[in-house]
Amino acid sequence: MAKKKHYRGHYCKVCGQVLPNEKFTGKGHAAHICKNCAKKPAEQRDEEIVLNRISRVYMYMDLLRENRRMLENYSRSPREKIRSAVLNALAVFTKRFPPGDAKSWEKI
Repeated sequence: MAKKKHYRGHYCKVCGQVLPNEKFTGKGHAAHICKNCAKKPAEQRDEEIVLNRISRVYMYMDLLRENRRMLENYSRSPREKIRSAVLNALAVFTKRFPPGDAKSWEKI
């Protein structure tokens, strides 16, 4: 029987891409940060990780309790880019499920 080939690599938390194993260093595998993103300054890397977490919220139909708490915590961030992304996400979900609606995300 032939051996199965797995074409999936590792997910990079910073750039949000699935890359082959060769693009990660030894510590990068565990941290899920590729070589190119590891070269970036720490502040920029952290900001991109937060923005990726915020953008992944859009994959859900409705906000989960954990995601809502995460967005509320990030709304107090001193970085304008993060705050504007959070406010945009909250506006999208408020528009999708307005307050007072039976499926409102505020009641979850």
